[in-house]
Amino acid sequence: MCLIMIPCELKRYTMRYYYLLLFCFVAFAMQAQNIQRETIQVEYISRPSEPLPSGVSTYDVTVSQVYKDIYDEECAQWEMTTKLAQENYDKEMEAYNAKGTGAKLLERALLDEKKPTLRLPTKPHRTEKIFEANIVGSKINMEGMTRAAGGAIVNLEIQQFESMPYEDQRQEIKAKDGSVSYKYYRTMSYRQLVGMSLSLPDGSVVVDQVMGDETLYSKFTSKKYASKSALNKSWDQASINDRLSMTAVQSASIAANTVLNDRFCFSTKTRPMTIYHAKTTKKVNYTDLNNAAFDMEIAMEKYLSDQEASMEGISKCVKVWTAALAEADFNDKKARIDAKVAGVIYLNLINANIWLEEYDQVDKLFDEMRRVPTKRGAEGTAEGLDTFSEEQRRRKKMN
Repeated sequence: MCLIMIPCELKRYTMRYYYLLLFCFVAFAMQAQNIQRETIQVEYISRPSEPLPSGVSTYDVTVSQVYKDIYDEECAQWEMTTKLAQENYDKEMEAYNAKGTGAKLLERALLDEKKPTLRLPTKPHRTEKIFEANIVGSKINMEGMTRAAGGAIVNLEIQQFESMPYEDQRQEIKAKDGSVSYKYYRTMSYRQLVGMSLSLPDGSVVVDQVMGDETLYSKFTSKKYASKSALNKSWDQASINDRLSMTAVQSASIAANTVLNDRFCFSTKTRPMTIYHAKTTKKVNYTDLNNAAFDMEIAMEKYLSDQEASMEGISKCVKVWTAALAEADFNDKKARIDAKVAGVIYLNLINANIWLEEYDQVDKLFDEMRRVPTKRGAEGTAEGLDTFSEEQRRRKKMN
């Protein structure tokens, strides 16, 4: 037998190309062989892709807002100007009251001087939503770390709300009788960016990014009304801006938390997993595969809470599937373990060995599946497992 050796990267690219190409055959192949499937959600602890230094076990969160700083400065200036105006008025009133009645009348007649008037500056008008730092900061929860001062610092910077002038729109509605009516609404482009950074106790910054796309604006569309007057009456620009800003900041904070946990924490994640078995008939008995699928489901339910017991259960299932695969006959369609059943057993074994963290065995199984004539549906369904396996291998190596 002649084996052609190809570079690892090319091999991975080729494998993924075939998986994508063959994915469309999955449903037909499964149905034709009475393949059964059980899809479950697996909870597991994901290792960080960029682990923090071993001495960093605590973190704190600070939240700043560009507009709040501007508004606070305007308010401080207003308070100072108001105080000065009040002081000047009090002095003028004191001097005015010290004058006699005759002097007051004479000054009013000759100099047109009147009683002092208190003129206060207008209080600044808020044009953006002001966020409570503790509420925004509460969205950050770095799993496995304690929230306390002296460790890493997460900073969320809420940038200014930006919006374009709204545009009036009209929707034409044609009735069956041919009559035409209109609905009126408005659209407005806006964006609310939030910056996120993580710095270490030594002052080094390990991440500094803006959540979302800095070049894109979102579009808000109002409700539709039967008249322009109803639309105008309902349109409250300040209220709309506040609502859009709040939603955007909340989404950005959640996204920042996801990034931080994925890159720097041992975080809890959930991933779907499909376990395959075959339907027992009068002619063919698949009790071993059915029992293994049931046992695998029970084992995966314990993966987060009792990993040792879970892996023991997974290993038992691996033995059953390995034994079944050994009797595979890829050329006999009537064989108990024919090409179709063998293909899904490979999928079960690949999944099982990923969760057992036996990544070399996963590679071996992928190679075997490519070399033997399993049905195309199995290879198509494996799309994504290779990527997940490689990512889990890399994270384990990093930690």
